[in-house]
Amino acid sequence: MVRGFRVVHRSGGLHGSSRRVATLAALALAGAALVGIGSPTGAAAKASTAITFATPMVMDPNHTVGEPTIVHSPAADGTVYASGPWGTGTQRSIWDASADGGETFRLVGQCAPQSGEVATECLPPTAVLGSPNPPGGGDTDQRLDHNGKDYFADLWALACDRVATTTDHGATAPQNAYGCNSPTVNPTSRPDGSDRQWLAVFDPQLTGVTSIAPDRSLAPLTYMEYNNLQTTQANPAYWVKSTDGLNYAPANSDNGNFGSDGYPAVDQLTGKVFEASGCPSGNALCLNIGTPVDSSGNLCFLDDPASITIGGTAVSCSPGTGLITIASGLAGDPDLLFPVASMDTGRNLHVTFAVRGAVSGSTSTYQVFTTVASAATNWTQWATPVQVSLPPSNVNVFPWMAAGGPGRSDSVWYGTGSLIDPSTNGGQAWNVYMSQVVWPVNTAGGVTLAAPTVTMVQVSPHPMHYNSICLLGTGCITAQGDRNLADFFTVTIDHSGAAQVEYDDTSNGLIQPGFTPTSGLADHPGAPVVTIAQQNGGAGLFGTSVTGLANEPTNAPTSGMSDASGDARYPVIGGANVAGFDFTGNKLSLSENGGLTVTMKVADVSANGVAKASNVVTGTQYLQYVTRWQMGNTIYYAMMETTPALAAAKTYEFYAGRAQSIDLCSVSACDPHVIVYPEAPATGANNETGSVTCPPHSSSCTVTINVTGADVGSPAASSLLEEVGSYAFAAARPQAAVTNPQAEADELPLQVDGICCFNFR
Repeated sequence: MVRGFRVVHRSGGLHGSSRRVATLAALALAGAALVGIGSPTGAAAKASTAITFATPMVMDPNHTVGEPTIVHSPAADGTVYASGPWGTGTQRSIWDASADGGETFRLVGQCAPQSGEVATECLPPTAVLGSPNPPGGGDTDQRLDHNGKDYFADLWALACDRVATTTDHGATAPQNAYGCNSPTVNPTSRPDGSDRQWLAVFDPQLTGVTSIAPDRSLAPLTYMEYNNLQTTQANPAYWVKSTDGLNYAPANSDNGNFGSDGYPAVDQLTGKVFEASGCPSGNALCLNIGTPVDSSGNLCFLDDPASITIGGTAVSCSPGTGLITIASGLAGDPDLLFPVASMDTGRNLHVTFAVRGAVSGSTSTYQVFTTVASAATNWTQWATPVQVSLPPSNVNVFPWMAAGGPGRSDSVWYGTGSLIDPSTNGGQAWNVYMSQVVWPVNTAGGVTLAAPTVTMVQVSPHPMHYNSICLLGTGCITAQGDRNLADFFTVTIDHSGAAQVEYDDTSNGLIQPGFTPTSGLADHPGAPVVTIAQQNGGAGLFGTSVTGLANEPTNAPTSGMSDASGDARYPVIGGANVAGFDFTGNKLSLSENGGLTVTMKVADVSANGVAKASNVVTGTQYLQYVTRWQMGNTIYYAMMETTPALAAAKTYEFYAGRAQSIDLCSVSACDPHVIVYPEAPATGANNETGSVTCPPHSSSCTVTINVTGADVGSPAASSLLEEVGSYAFAAARPQAAVTNPQAEADELPLQVDGICCFNFR
């Protein structure tokens, strides 16, 4: 049950792109109507326990991004990383890390660029500046190795890529540029432009296999594949490799290879890489395989001749056998947007894809399919593609998938029941759907290609997007199309095999009042709130039942949450606890006069605690404690704000109202990039009454806000307040005073602690 994630198709663009595994299209599997949120559906659904999701979590209460990515560290530390492009206008992408399994996130300490060299001087985010502005702001991707090292890539202006790594859970992140101002910045870079860069890590210790090739001593070996934009060949895939994630060198033919759009996978036994994409001709899906040919990890692909040149050096290849056809005779182009490939633990390769279709009468060919092949056939014999998008999801876009145990995968997409072209504004409501597919396997774990079982569920608890999803990529700006979702969203699995679906929720309809680009033209409503839905019931991808996160409420309404003390750290990753920001609990209740009582427990907001907190976090002038929620399609909040001077006088200010957005622009036009919770008398905000008590010898203070019901939509006993979360911010200025230039420079309140999320009725 996750909130909407921003996803929009792209035909080459910056503000989003799809990077996971590809889906195949073809024959449809008849299915029954969806039973309900978290309920299995489909004629072949056989799960004994329904797949369910907990209350969705909000990744970032301030920054909103399209195309979110999420990855889990395989190390015992349990770090979860999430990211997404924040737009080329900002030259920033948001990169967050979570130390509590994905319940709350903090900004990674990104390093500023140093004259084109590897940036190692990292300063933590502050109340004055969240993240530096290196070349970036476009598509992001992440992968992890068995040590928990996170490899990150960020696209800049369709020109080149920023690459970065972190080995300390996001406290610091050295970075470098690949292809930027080549060859002056990086002599080994190719000066050919970039789009849709994907990462793949060869690291046999991830799965415990014994490697055959390339040289195991190279591992972890990171590959980055990108779409070359400045050659005569149509969208060739270029592959580069790195042993440290910061310095990359060419890994395949200087002329590029087929498969630039598909999200790649790696076989950890042989080091082979796989990329599925629409065949050069016809409505068909093809597979290209790159095989390491030397100890450095250079790759020869199926479409290579006997001799190729890699980085100016001649390399011998076995004569290529040509591309493998995965599926043919499809109802449309299978590159909608990105086919995604994923390898399960039995070395079966799964591919998920969507068909770019048509809507006619009561039928639609905008459908999502999946298929699979085993290593025993060298991935040449593919199962008949199975349609995994079933009614009531009739028009479907932006597929993604993750494989788990032998024969098992989860595929996700955005779907609507309206029979309408996705790019048309018809009032259609979109939801996130997931199908778990289980293919029969033999005793060796290889798929038999017999028909699978399919269990489809609705993930989002409410529609996460309304009206059109533009499928023209950067061309959406010329068509005035809504691209707030960008081009994809992602699903991953945690260590138990439970699905985590990260998507954008634009149902809030936010748009900046008075912003120059008018609504529906250059600026489109709906802040893409990155939302994470955690599976907490039913079968996981390792074949056993899952229970979700220990501290996360189910989707059943409750009155509040508790939070462990000592986790309000500054620097926000790896620092020491700051009691003035340290939440220990929150609670909501309806008051007798029809209002809302918001309670927040904070370790120390006395005059002493506020003064210490403001001195610790650089640039802090204001301390802000915000509880926010969504009721219907509106985000509301209640806030207590203070300063060291006010707290010394035992004065605290209380506000409530509707959240507001700050809209910024890039190559994909304009959309809400920032959510703010303004103080009165800003539009949508109101003065409220409240109190702060800090009893002697108590371990926490109590902040109580008495909210007038009319100020927050007049909630009644039957009202459902969704995704209630509380956040402590260090700020350089009031939220109502943040300007567009300051927002574009990420001079925003810094989240130090948070509690997320529960539903309240």
